[in-house]
Amino acid sequence: MAASSAKKWWKNAIIYQIYPRTFCDSNGDNIGDIPGIISKLHYLKELGVDVIALGPIFPSPRHDSGYDTSDFRAIDPDLGTMEDLERLLSRAKRVGIKVMMDMCIASTSDEHWWFKKALEGDEKYINYYYLSAYKRNNWRGLRSRSAWNKAENGQWYLSIMGKNQPDLNWSNPDVYEEIADAMRFWLDKGIAGFRLDTMNIIYKNSMADGGFNIFVKGGEHYLYTKGCRDIIKRLNKDVWSKYKCFVIGEGTSIFPDDSKHFCEDGLDAIFFCGRIDSESKKVQKLQARRNNRKLIKLVDKGQHTLETPINYVETGDSTSFAKYFGNDKVNCLNFAKVYTGMHLSLVGIPFINDGEYCRDPKVEEDPTSLYTFTSKMIEFRKNSKALSEGVYHRVAAPYDVLIFTREAKEERLYIYCNLTPSRRQVEFYGDRIVFSTYDLDSAEPFFLKPYEFRIIASNI
Repeated sequence: MAASSAKKWWKNAIIYQIYPRTFCDSNGDNIGDIPGIISKLHYLKELGVDVIALGPIFPSPRHDSGYDTSDFRAIDPDLGTMEDLERLLSRAKRVGIKVMMDMCIASTSDEHWWFKKALEGDEKYINYYYLSAYKRNNWRGLRSRSAWNKAENGQWYLSIMGKNQPDLNWSNPDVYEEIADAMRFWLDKGIAGFRLDTMNIIYKNSMADGGFNIFVKGGEHYLYTKGCRDIIKRLNKDVWSKYKCFVIGEGTSIFPDDSKHFCEDGLDAIFFCGRIDSESKKVQKLQARRNNRKLIKLVDKGQHTLETPINYVETGDSTSFAKYFGNDKVNCLNFAKVYTGMHLSLVGIPFINDGEYCRDPKVEEDPTSLYTFTSKMIEFRKNSKALSEGVYHRVAAPYDVLIFTREAKEERLYIYCNLTPSRRQVEFYGDRIVFSTYDLDSAEPFFLKPYEFRIIASNI
């Protein structure tokens, strides 16, 4: 893998994903902001968080939740100032928390000054994008019938993600230098890494028409191309490796082999939006239907396919547990706990979505809350060699129960996850129960309780 041993500070980190606009409002304008995040740093530290992953903080007209960037070197004024961000980085460092940020490098907003200059006819900036007097091919957009949109001046521009997000032309060396310099700008301020949104569509191999039997028409010319891999390699060599930063790639329709190649080229981990990890729509549907047989198979596949999976219960692209259960608060809470326990027990990097455990004010004072469960489970993981470093093996179990082991030197843990609202008879292994969603004294010897999460330790 690309990361050197010195770069792997993130390997056992607990990452907390924050969408700044909805996290904490410090000034009463009903918009979360950076000062609001600062006010919660000690709360996050008490939870056990090592890294904050900030959602979009750049200026944006917000046609795509802030991923349509209009300036790569500024802060959205709704969220605060550059001084606020510097204060966040300083305070976070003081309490031992690193900060990483989202960056969409495949496109910009159509309100970015580069694009405005291009439409005005500035030759330098025309080549930052794909501008043409006509539609150059038959490509479809990921969210529209055509990947080409018409500007006010009559020119057509390529915009795969949406009409307000013109694609950057990464075959232009100036575009590479602009983005590389923007990354250095933030890393010099103390940012610890990036989550690169839709990074697998950045490079177009050609402008030829697309075929018909693929994920999206034209996709064979821009989805996870060799040119994209070359850019990742170069960014790693020129920027990331020099700062020892943590870089996660995110993209639609990434296959296991592609993810392996991207990580070999310089990414440290991959977020998935369509194949084998728990952010995929496939998993969301399985959760909603409680199709546990397929869900367990998918989770198991992710553990065997990737060196460093990203494990999380929810992200900004997924749906809350409450949507599955309506007013059934007891089952909703227990379901959330077993899923949280499962993901915090798997091999990989735990990602906690902000608000994932929210219910009522002061949940940290409620011993039965998801916050309390999550906090205790994080502490348990950090103190366990088996959970932080051990290997994963699945154990035979009923189709709707996931049982697996995590094993390191002198420690073997059996993890039991009952994903159903019913008791399930299972065979128990190990010597002593060390963690459960229920009171340890109430554990049944041959059955898992509804939505029970249990860890049993065994000395090797």
